[in-house]
Amino acid sequence: MRSHIDRSLADAEKDTEALLAVLRLLVFSAITAVFWAGGALEHAHMAMFSFVALGAFATVSLVLAWIGLFRPWLPWVFATLDVGLLLHCIGPLAMAFGSPASGISAAPGTSLIFLLLAIAAVRHRPYLVLYTAGLFLAGWAVLWITVGAQAPDAAFVLPGEITRLSVVALTAVVLFVAVVRTRRALADAIREARLRSNLSRFFSAGIADQLARSEPVTASFRPQQAAVMFIDVRGFTPMAERMTADALALFLSEYRRRMAAPVTRRGGVIDKFIGDGIMAVFGVPHPTEADAGNAVQCGLDILDATDRWNAERAAAGLGPVEVGIGIHYGEVTAGALGDEERLEFTVIGDTVNAANRIEELAGALGVRLLVSEPALRAAGQLGNGAMWEPVPDQALRGRRQPLRLLRQKTPAEPHQARPDVAVAAS
Repeated sequence: MRSHIDRSLADAEKDTEALLAVLRLLVFSAITAVFWAGGALEHAHMAMFSFVALGAFATVSLVLAWIGLFRPWLPWVFATLDVGLLLHCIGPLAMAFGSPASGISAAPGTSLIFLLLAIAAVRHRPYLVLYTAGLFLAGWAVLWITVGAQAPDAAFVLPGEITRLSVVALTAVVLFVAVVRTRRALADAIREARLRSNLSRFFSAGIADQLARSEPVTASFRPQQAAVMFIDVRGFTPMAERMTADALALFLSEYRRRMAAPVTRRGGVIDKFIGDGIMAVFGVPHPTEADAGNAVQCGLDILDATDRWNAERAAAGLGPVEVGIGIHYGEVTAGALGDEERLEFTVIGDTVNAANRIEELAGALGVRLLVSEPALRAAGQLGNGAMWEPVPDQALRGRRQPLRLLRQKTPAEPHQARPDVAVAAS
């Protein structure tokens, strides 16, 4: 995660190169204006050198930004050249304006150091800010030792110099703290954006948002109404025993893709994959009146998808795949469960257990789709006698009271299994 954040910040810095090149041109323009106003361009050969170097440097940085050439060490080179050329300008400017040699920091154009500090801050590099300020202060010290300290008024000017340099140092410290805080906030935003992006690959937007917020378990878990669906491949265990590892992985990937598509299309959420088993939930995190109807229709869509898949497999000389589906509707407890290392959004409760048992019973009865009476009632299809018919009362494993269950009245005829594929419940 840390390397991903560093790469994201580096990419952002690379994208700001054009802006920084423009800022550098502004520095060049400002120094040019000061040189021109002071007449330094006409009387100081050293000033002309600095002027030409700054112009060339600004042009080169703009070209590099335009062609997209960026290296991690370039900002340090840019900062060194910026400060070096600025310090080189201070002497000619001071002489052009008749400033005392000991008043180095008071020379026209010296205040441009604050713009250079701002450029370093825009890069979101806190230590580059300190480096820029430190380089300027070190350069001032060299100039003071070689020029300023020898002036007659050096002792008188020194307190003012220290005051102005203290402002530069304090500004650098403030910018350092600001960049550190900004960089931390950006890192948190990048981390959360990546987390939400990863979660959105597996969950709906609402669940991804809830997981990303990482609410405490006691706050995230809540009771609600939902429809729960379990899907299973009939005869998967003997089928898997006859497959190679690569063939099994390919089969499961294709199976999950084809089963997940109708679930997503009908507004459901894949809660988990368990081998060939799939648990899907309709109505989390926000329940609606259409959840049960969406679950029932999704079950029918899955049967259609399975039939189309079997037609493709038959054309390729492969055996059919038979699935069993169980659907129940009722109260569940839904929320994010886990810790800081791993979070899982899940639903628990009797409704989930009952849906699982219904799917198991569908296999035992040889039924492809078995739906509970509460689910059909909530879906508004309980009175549709032309489509649904009850099965004999069956006691679900682990439940004392029988649950009325219904199946399609005219289900599609199951495909005949190939000899190498068993169809008994796994």
